Amino acid sequence: MLLLAAACSSPEDDDGAEASATAVPGAPTLRGTVGTEDSEDAFEIALVDEDGAPVTELPAGQYNVEVTDHSGVHDFHLSGGDGAVDEKTGIREQGETTWVVTFEPGDYRYICDPHPSMNGLFTVT
Repeated sequence: MLLLAAACSSPEDDDGAEASATAVPGAPTLRGTVGTEDSEDAFEIALVDEDGAPVTELPAGQYNVEVTDHSGVHDFHLSGGDGAVDEKTGIREQGETTWVVTFEPGDYRYICDPHPSMNGLFTVT
């Protein structure tokens, strides 16, 4: 699976996520990927915790979300919390991006917008 990361210049977006080239020290890190190193067109998307386990449930709080996008045909779109989080990489973008995201309790999803069968869900408590 690929992890896609992109940095924004605004200090904080209205969606509750802060895009930054620098991760917040001490905050847990999640890693998202879309595509693979071996095949940029692979239909794989993932979000894993610091131990490499798929994210299915998280405690509320601030996280560094490092995304690696290996593909020019996929994006990594993270959304949820009743609209509190809505971050995504560009479909034609490839590279790494770090988002600083504050997750509030609720349901969240990561998806490839052009290929909606590539997705995952998790709950924040």
